[in-house]
Amino acid sequence: MKLYLIRHAQSANNEIYSPEGNEPGRHPDPEITEAGHRQAGLLAAHFARHDTEPRQRPFQSTSCLNYGLTHLYCSLMTRSILTAEYIARACDLPLQALPDIFEKYGVYQYDGTGIRQGVPGPSRAYFEERFPTLALPDEMGEQGWWSRPVESDQAFLQRVKKAMMNIRQRHAGEDDSVGMVVHGDFIDQSINALMGVSRSDENYSADWEANWVSHNTSISRIDFINGSQNVIYLNRIDHLSTDLVTW
Repeated sequence: MKLYLIRHAQSANNEIYSPEGNEPGRHPDPEITEAGHRQAGLLAAHFARHDTEPRQRPFQSTSCLNYGLTHLYCSLMTRSILTAEYIARACDLPLQALPDIFEKYGVYQYDGTGIRQGVPGPSRAYFEERFPTLALPDEMGEQGWWSRPVESDQAFLQRVKKAMMNIRQRHAGEDDSVGMVVHGDFIDQSINALMGVSRSDENYSADWEANWVSHNTSISRIDFINGSQNVIYLNRIDHLSTDLVTW
């Protein structure tokens, strides 16, 4: 399997982000911005081209120079779905939402004291009306898909580890090319988990809060071959013009 971890396009929250948190105007489940729509369009066109992925596996006899996506997943967060829809249309792929690949903490807002509080998130009926081509998890009901307290740091680490194990099992033994439109913290911890890397205290108290940085609509690739897992590249953004590079 080739796994492409794709960060969503710029969201309205990304646009107003402050490292101090509790940004005025922050939304629990933001839309993507005008720039985000442009980013997503360029990303989709990049995935659809036949000559944009020359990094093939060692000793593989092939003239294939494209991504050749066979599966496309997204989270249940609006910014992930909106970005993934561009790719699905351009590559003529079904789009499936997975319940466990959402961003760290889940859907939340800040209360009056600056503490994160979980909020429900949209219901199944909302998704079916707004995103009719999105395949939803069978277990998803009419209550908001989150509807729980803010996720703890430890729960986040365990969730990402389990989510990556599930993806590996889902595509075990298959020569699939899998795209996952996810989130910055999720991508960072996915690579940590797959490569057995610890979360450096210095890195997670600095501006990026990550070992592995991902700009909006960046692509990172991990190959799984014969029991091994190899990072081919990280944070690829050459489909973007300079003025559209955001985080």
